[in-house]
Amino acid sequence: MICNTWKKFRIVIPIFVAAVLCCMISRVHAEETTTTSDKTQLIMNEKIYSNIFVRKREEQKLVVKHLLSTEEYSKRYDLLSLALKEILRVTQEDGEKLRLANISSDVDFPKETELAEALARYLENSCFFGELILHLPDMSYRVLKTYDGWRDRVLEALHFTRSFVQILDQKSLELLGLLEQEIDESKRSDTYVNPYREKAPAKESNRVASQTAKMPKAKLKKGPQLAGGKTEL
Repeated sequence: MICNTWKKFRIVIPIFVAAVLCCMISRVHAEETTTTSDKTQLIMNEKIYSNIFVRKREEQKLVVKHLLSTEEYSKRYDLLSLALKEILRVTQEDGEKLRLANISSDVDFPKETELAEALARYLENSCFFGELILHLPDMSYRVLKTYDGWRDRVLEALHFTRSFVQILDQKSLELLGLLEQEIDESKRSDTYVNPYREKAPAKESNRVASQTAKMPKAKLKKGPQLAGGKTEL
């Protein structure tokens, strides 16, 4: 289990972040149950889960904030590597379950606990991947270059996840739109700029260079606003 994996990295990875990541990537717990005879059955529907989803997304944002505040490169890299690896594994395994069961946004929320949890993990981890790669793009690409086919898998996941408009909040839908532009250059708008990249795009660098030398360095105002505005993640 993933929680056992984290024990090996307690020396270099903050326990708080590891614990939250366990919650992010591992199974979903029942928020509401009903007892029938000797069995406890999970009650879950789109309305209930949409509220759970919003809370999960807030937890993801806390993890990203902690990662961004971690100055030691090795700690940040180790945690990011494990997170991306687990997310890719989960989306592959749960994606297969959902395909075999013909789960989509056009059908009712799964009644079976296993499928409900698989769908929840898939939606949450698709968004979590977006949070990580948008806020830590250069480090993420260094990790992901060792995984063949990751881009196609993530694009498939975000398109599937984005179709669940009855569950996702507006900010999460906007995040998936930014994620698509980040990893698929053919989808980028002319104004797309990720301010978390180590180097600004060439056209932006040329624009800054054309300004007078006395002017202070221009701040990036276009593109995804990862901290504030309508596209806040």
